[in-house]
Amino acid sequence: MPNSIRKTSNNQTTTNSPQAIDAQSRQRKVIDVTFADDDEVILMPSIMLSDIACDLTGAITVLNDIGALLHLIYKQEITPSQAMSMARLSHDAADTWANLLCSQLNIINEPLAMTGYGKEGSQ
Repeated sequence: MPNSIRKTSNNQTTTNSPQAIDAQSRQRKVIDVTFADDDEVILMPSIMLSDIACDLTGAITVLNDIGALLHLIYKQEITPSQAMSMARLSHDAADTWANLLCSQLNIINEPLAMTGYGKEGSQ
């Protein structure tokens, strides 16, 4: 994966508002991790990519926890009452993370819909 870092000026604004003038004077750091044969590229703020990575990390943690719980239930290392309580909590956690991931999917589907790949998860 080629790595290229360059700074460009953010001067694509067409108005003369104070915000536009300030935006024109800022520098933008662009980290290019595309390949030479990539024919479509989406630029996104690094904070958006960081949010997606954080949500994926949270979902991975929940899935690992649910897997550990299922292993305990399978090995009969917890009581039926404990299993019911943990299953309820696991369901709530899985539901919460599913909603968060759906929200992230909606955010990244906006620019993705403008590409040849189209939206993900749309059936």
